[in-house]
Amino acid sequence: MTDPRQALFDLLETAVGEVFPGCVALVWRDGATLYHEAHGTVATHRWIPGEGKPVERDQIYDLASLTKILCTTTLAALAVSEGVLELDAPVPEPWCAGCPGATLADLLEHCSGYAAHREYFNEVEPYSAEGILERIVATEPAYPLRSKAVYSDLGFMVLGRWLEQAYGRELEVLFTDKVMLALGLDDKPIPHLGFYPLHGYPPKPRPHRDRIAPTEIYDEALHPGGVPSHFELRKNSGVAHGFVHDDNAFVWGGVAGHAGLFGTAHGVLEVARAWVQMLLPGLLPAVRDRFWQPSTVEASTRRLGWDGPSPDGSGTAGRAVTASAVGHTGYTGTSLWVDPAAEGGPTICILLSNRVHPVRTNEAIRAFRPRFHEAAVRLS
Repeated sequence: MTDPRQALFDLLETAVGEVFPGCVALVWRDGATLYHEAHGTVATHRWIPGEGKPVERDQIYDLASLTKILCTTTLAALAVSEGVLELDAPVPEPWCAGCPGATLADLLEHCSGYAAHREYFNEVEPYSAEGILERIVATEPAYPLRSKAVYSDLGFMVLGRWLEQAYGRELEVLFTDKVMLALGLDDKPIPHLGFYPLHGYPPKPRPHRDRIAPTEIYDEALHPGGVPSHFELRKNSGVAHGFVHDDNAFVWGGVAGHAGLFGTAHGVLEVARAWVQMLLPGLLPAVRDRFWQPSTVEASTRRLGWDGPSPDGSGTAGRAVTASAVGHTGYTGTSLWVDPAAEGGPTICILLSNRVHPVRTNEAIRAFRPRFHEAAVRLS
């Protein structure tokens, strides 16, 4: 019989070069780390720093939409626990124009009426969060409130700004104070989680850049069929290396409610573990449980901020998790799944990669994610 650890190791090794240049995988169960290994290389493009360099366990990756869970959803849960916000609070003006009648819970469940995505980055000069917010307000609702679930970056951009308004502090400061400091993740000079705010354009090289895995290469030669719509914005950068890959988050200034967070597998684990083991100061157990309850919207797999497994096994975790599991993915090739009811004890599976290097058109990660989770849950 094949050893489950070796099977997972071999699976990840075979994915190198096909699914992503490299990755870090971490599996934790009931207080013990069962797997934490690095695979592949940091970069493959010939003129990128780190080209051919082996990935390390503490490699920093652009976490993309894991920002929605680790930062924005976590802060929203704390705001509800502290009485700063209520789940049935209506979305304030002027942001409610794009989601009439929607509440905080509706934003979190992705059923508010907000459209999934818009290329605001082609309409606003860097760095203008207010410019993007103005365009969100002017964007018509895409569907009636709570009629369906539509995964929306727009809703989480608004949610990030709403949290800033509610607390009177910037999102990065809130995350640092309420999450990183609270969990001891602020070990300088290289934190396990953090944002990289953008100022001058084009952006300057980032601190400890050698520890960060690059994402997309903005080279027209890599797109013989025609350059993508985001190239006009990003071509002066050459490569997304230490500044956010998401184009709307880039124009926003690098710190947004939907994307912008960078981190290591250890950093992701500590926030996920804080949800599982109630380690985050101020988070009430009843609120945590409410955030993990399935949405009542028809055919939705959403929770509050989190996603859940698809009943037919078609989701990113396949059939590897129980119905109680919650998780999320990130466009750059990241994912997090938490299964509090797993056999053997609460289980956390993390996969961090830069599958968008050198270009974002490689979508092999879609078929790979369920295979990863099915192999990961076999560990003991």
